Amino acid sequence: MAKEIGSVSEHLSSDPDIAKKQVAELIAAAPEGTLTAVDYGGWKGREAYIGPGLRRGRGWNRYIWTGTTAPGALLKAGTFCGWRWEVAALCAESSYLTFAVLVALSGPVFAWAGLPEGAAFHFVDKCSTGKATTIRVCATIDGPPGSHSDWRQSDHSFAETAASRRDRVVMFNAAEKAKRADMREILPGITHGLVEGSSKKYSAAVKATLPNLRIRSPILSNGNRSGAEMAQMAGLTWDEQEAARFITIPVPPREAGGLVDRPKVNDPGYSADLIKRLEEGMKRHHGRVLGRWVPYVWANRDRVNSLIEKFVADVTPADAHERRIAAKFGLIYATGKIAVETGFLPWKANLPGRVVRRLYRRALAALQEGCPVEAIVVLRDALDDVAVFPIIGTATELVLNDRTAGFRFSKAGDDFVAIRQECLGAVLGETTEPAVLIGALEEAGVIEAGHGNRRGKQVHVRLINRENGRVVAKPRCLVMKLTTLTAFLEAAGRGRRSGEDAIVVT
Repeated sequence: MAKEIGSVSEHLSSDPDIAKKQVAELIAAAPEGTLTAVDYGGWKGREAYIGPGLRRGRGWNRYIWTGTTAPGALLKAGTFCGWRWEVAALCAESSYLTFAVLVALSGPVFAWAGLPEGAAFHFVDKCSTGKATTIRVCATIDGPPGSHSDWRQSDHSFAETAASRRDRVVMFNAAEKAKRADMREILPGITHGLVEGSSKKYSAAVKATLPNLRIRSPILSNGNRSGAEMAQMAGLTWDEQEAARFITIPVPPREAGGLVDRPKVNDPGYSADLIKRLEEGMKRHHGRVLGRWVPYVWANRDRVNSLIEKFVADVTPADAHERRIAAKFGLIYATGKIAVETGFLPWKANLPGRVVRRLYRRALAALQEGCPVEAIVVLRDALDDVAVFPIIGTATELVLNDRTAGFRFSKAGDDFVAIRQECLGAVLGETTEPAVLIGALEEAGVIEAGHGNRRGKQVHVRLINRENGRVVAKPRCLVMKLTTLTAFLEAAGRGRRSGEDAIVVT
């Protein structure tokens, strides 16, 4: 044995007696049991979570990391407590930064979700509103804020990056940097490969070591174009299947609040100051979150699917397509509920639900071509029709007919409009789905929140249906202050009526 080792190593003595002693010491130092070499990270045996510099869970000491380690993977700074208060706490003032943190934390949660496929969430805006900050925040979970990839790479690199980050979030910044020829390969590679959990585009080296690798990672991306626009630019088809796998979430323009849409202080310079403080916090504290998070995931793994189902039930998707999308947002909601309820994140209990529901509705609205502007114009016309929206004045009872979609009423000197959600579809006709218009009104802050942040408020009237004799006391309606609703409708379709041949948005 000494002779064989000596032929391939210079560290063994040329003196046979000393060499034999060295070999004996090596044998004595070897562990009695065996260790499993891990070339790619994630959950092993559904009990231990292994990665570069990370071993957690039951039986973690049976595994040893032998895979490739990216240069920034082991870089850490500051403390977990510092990250909670100087990064996560500030993110609560932005729906988009909150969502980014939850997508990052959903990496190890995804393995316990009974979803048939994964998802890529893609933040998009037409100008710079700080969307790259969402990716940087995401990266701090297990590395420095700059330890993410971008779109300026080949389809091979995309697949290898996703493979190396199994059960961790995969981040791709700035889709506009991708070459058109690469985009033609990358988009189908994501929608028909990575999201499905596999890829045929590995390099020869990866295939040799990981022949049966299954990708299992949520993806967070951003760019100046939506998935549909990128597909059109690359000459690709884009239908419901692609849209449900590569989910576009618009970020509001700067004049509408931009990235920081939940500021604590209403000041023109506050948003920029918050992002600056966040960047400083990320530099000081990063890379110390994932190892802390994995035990919480393990302890709450049996809750994941029930929380996903709860979210889907709460948002009431209109069809199978919307349900498919809702389930993916449900994974992010489940992650948030576990993280907040266990005290892992320093957020209010209702924040994950409010944020995920809001961005889900924005994603649905982004799927509607030419909407919701046309629907807004139709609603504006309907409000002028007293048969559709009668004024009840001081009466507490309203007799319904087949055209009644709501009513107007006064309270404490203000005029309000109440819309019956179940009747909105008849008003909108073929222009759009009611959920899309409702989402737009909620985004603009027009709809008043109900008790417990439920959608709609109970109004103290009695609805009487002469046809079937049914009486509904205190119906739940979408309630809006008339002046706020009118301003929103006029801004969205200024100077136009539904019978005219154009709609101008200002």
